[in-house]
Amino acid sequence: MSQSRLLPCAFAALASFVLYAGVVTLPFAAVPVAAIGLAFGLAEAALAAAFALLLTGFLLSPPMAFVFALFLLIPTLALIRRALMSRTDPDYQDQFQFYPPRFIIEDTLIIVALGAVLVYLGFADYAGGLPKLLADTMYETPEIMQTLEAVYGTSTLGEVSIIANWVLITGFASWPILMLGGLQIAQAGTVYFSRNLRPTPDYKTLTLPSYLTFGIAACFIASFIFDGWLANLALTLAAIAISAYFLLGLAIIHAISGAWKGRALFLTALYFFLLMTAWVIIPVSLMGLLDGRFNFRRLPRNPDKSSD
Repeated sequence: MSQSRLLPCAFAALASFVLYAGVVTLPFAAVPVAAIGLAFGLAEAALAAAFALLLTGFLLSPPMAFVFALFLLIPTLALIRRALMSRTDPDYQDQFQFYPPRFIIEDTLIIVALGAVLVYLGFADYAGGLPKLLADTMYETPEIMQTLEAVYGTSTLGEVSIIANWVLITGFASWPILMLGGLQIAQAGTVYFSRNLRPTPDYKTLTLPSYLTFGIAACFIASFIFDGWLANLALTLAAIAISAYFLLGLAIIHAISGAWKGRALFLTALYFFLLMTAWVIIPVSLMGLLDGRFNFRRLPRNPDKSSD
């Protein structure tokens, strides 16, 4: 590997480590590695990830490096591999078709769902499972309890358990959004510097498979059938699937607002409220869920494969 590629890998590894070490910037720690992958290739991204893990292990701790690899770097490398897959266009032999965004979203949901199941199963021996363990930990930590009591007026273990359940559900639901959002940021960066290996996909015709809605319904039903941590896991899996419809809702909003005069101001306000008030996620997700029924973008009912 040439020096012209080693230096970007080293800088990306350092940037990933700095982002991971920061509390607020931690969710974006894999973005530099993703940018290297989308600009140079999977091997360079893997090298940058290895450098970042070495820095994390030596300067922070091996357990933090393990968490970094498990929840951010390894899934990002898997998605980069998918994103760079291509084949010759059957209609234009000198052009290539890249792995469609819809399938990248589906792969992300599978990765996150499997991760959630493994994490929950890893604490299945604890009485009450992972939700009870998190609630007990929060309840026995004075600093956390002081914060919860000041903000929410929470003082009992039962109230803390409710918060712990929602922390797990929303945390795992945010995971695919952060992963895909990180890839999009990395793609935008490589396009800006004209180093992108993959062309920017068109999200205006993005669709999701109908089986996702059936999966969400099945998970909600399972949450009523089971109790304890199994019910919480079922709700977590439903929330993970719904996160894909949140992304679809954003794609729909971008598509239908294309001709609006105040589009830039509207989108700026939308993303501001998404960051500041979580309830805005609900109507955006509902728009994605209901698109199959109302066809907000007036797409053909049987789009060809290229529209994926």
